Amino acid sequence: MPAQRKPQLLKQLESYVHKELQIISSSEPQFQEQRLQVYQDAFGCFIKEFKTYQPLLSAIKREYENTIAYQQDQIRELEPLRSHVRSVTEECERKVQARWEEERSEIGALKTEKHQLQRVIEAMKEKETATQAVVERLQSDLSAQYLQYREQRDARQLLIWQINDLTRGSVEEEHPADGNSDTRDPVQLQLSLKVCRRDLTTAQEELTRMKAEYWDLVPRRNWDALEQTHQQNLSKVESDHLSDLIDSESPEKSTLTVQEFRMALRTAFPLKSDEEINELVTSAQSDPDGSDDSISSQRLHSLLAESVEAGPPALEESEGQAAENPVQATD
Repeated sequence: MPAQRKPQLLKQLESYVHKELQIISSSEPQFQEQRLQVYQDAFGCFIKEFKTYQPLLSAIKREYENTIAYQQDQIRELEPLRSHVRSVTEECERKVQARWEEERSEIGALKTEKHQLQRVIEAMKEKETATQAVVERLQSDLSAQYLQYREQRDARQLLIWQINDLTRGSVEEEHPADGNSDTRDPVQLQLSLKVCRRDLTTAQEELTRMKAEYWDLVPRRNWDALEQTHQQNLSKVESDHLSDLIDSESPEKSTLTVQEFRMALRTAFPLKSDEEINELVTSAQSDPDGSDDSISSQRLHSLLAESVEAGPPALEESEGQAAENPVQATD
């Protein structure tokens, strides 16, 4: 626009902006903010001159200023993060570089070690091949030597047998009368010894088993002796008891009831069973002096006298009872 046609307000604003911008140095830390402030002041003067558009222009200016302030706040908040990101980035790059240097040195060392191990493996393979060849050769030598030893042993054993046969033949020729001498084969003697030892072991096991099974039993002769002594003592006690009963019977009482006769028999013969007692009672009732309700006391005296005269039971009876009873001792 030509200078002669510019309004007075425009000239003043341009002069103000130009003068203020000349004052601001570009080396200052807030150079951009100062330039923005100059233009804001010029725009404020422009708004004041136009009363009609002042509300709208003021709102536009205020919105721009708020946006700029918000952006500046965001920049201030992000500035420490940017510096932190920069420092972290530098630190990571430094660590990556150091790690790469370490890994490169480790890779070099591992490659060197790998080459060394490969050389060692090759040497061990060669050594293993040589060792295997030596082992095979030694095995063949050992097999051949074993065959020689076995043949030598067989020949020696055969020679020993021949010498034994010759010695036995010469002894028999020199001493033909000694036919009863023990000239058995040593191998046969060893076999006989093994059999004897096995039989001895079997006998010892059987003896141990017998002791374990029959430790609570007594010998038969001891049992027979004890049984005979018991029978004799029992017979003696019974005889004494019968004698007492015979002596204690009242001669005045000539008859007994069946119940009294039965009780007297039980007292006199405690070893008899109920069947035997009933037989004696029936036999007494069948006598001429007896009846169904009463029995003569003479019959009881005769039974008691017969029992006393009979004496103790014979040894054969006690042995028969002992054979029927077990010989096991009671605890």
